[in-house]
Amino acid sequence: MSLTSAQREATIREFRENMALLGLDARAIGEHFGVDAAVVERVVNLESGVLEYPWIVRGYLLEEARARGVKPVPFSALRGDPHDYWFLDGRVIDANRIG
Repeated sequence: MSLTSAQREATIREFRENMALLGLDARAIGEHFGVDAAVVERVVNLESGVLEYPWIVRGYLLEEARARGVKPVPFSALRGDPHDYWFLDGRVIDANRIG
C-alpha cells in the first residue's frame, strides 16, 4: 500500500505534531530505539524504505502519550492495529526496533 501525496504530508505533519506535543525530538526518540537521530528523521519523513518503521515510531509516540496522560494528535493514515494490514510484517513490528 502506498500513501497519496496528501496522506504522506498529513502523516509527516502528524508525526511532527505528536513529537512537539510530547517534547520529543529525533535525538530523544533515537536514544529510545538505540539509533542515530538521522534514522528517526528518515522514518518520520517516510523515507526509511521499511513500511513497518513508521508504525513502530507511531506506537512509541502513542504509548508515550498514554503514559503521560496526553491526548495525541490522531494519525489519519496510520490507523488501527498494524497487524491487521496484510502488507505489514507483524514480526518486524513486534520486534519494536528501527534502524
